[in-house]
Amino acid sequence: NHLEIEEGDFLSDEKTEALEYAAKKLSCIKSAFSMLSYNDMSSGKLKRKLTQKYEKEITETVIQMLLERGYLNDEALAHRYAESFYSSKKWGPARIRNELYARGFSSSDINNAIEQFDNIDHSENIRALLEAKYSKSQLSDRDTARKAAAYLYRQGYESSDIYEIINMIYQE
Repeated sequence: NHLEIEEGDFLSDEKTEALEYAAKKLSCIKSAFSMLSYNDMSSGKLKRKLTQKYEKEITETVIQMLLERGYLNDEALAHRYAESFYSSKKWGPARIRNELYARGFSSSDINNAIEQFDNIDHSENIRALLEAKYSKSQLSDRDTARKAAAYLYRQGYESSDIYEIINMIYQE
């Protein structure tokens, strides 16, 4: 017992404050584990959620403890999310970057996660998104092709890659 309190002891103000702090910290830890049991989340997102109920100092202490003990690993989680968004949702790097930022990841974790897409040809994903939404004949219409390009841009791809694939499909 690091608080050195025994049954029947008189609690000084200092010991009372220490006990109250320990109780708040324990409650914060329980809340953190409860939140993490439902879904993985970045330390930034967890911190935002916990600070709605707990003091900033307690929240930061708990987040640091979870990071040190390996319960939170933002870099690995950002990497997993990025891979999932790219392969399942077919999102491009820009959209993935925005989503990771919204989920509370740090710039360095986001950059590390997005780095894996730097030298990848995105044409397969772009083509899959286009074919799911538009027919070849629809893409021959300029207005529809512009709408398709805007859609793909919102999905996180660069204009040069988008128009290259649209032109390839049109020429087939």
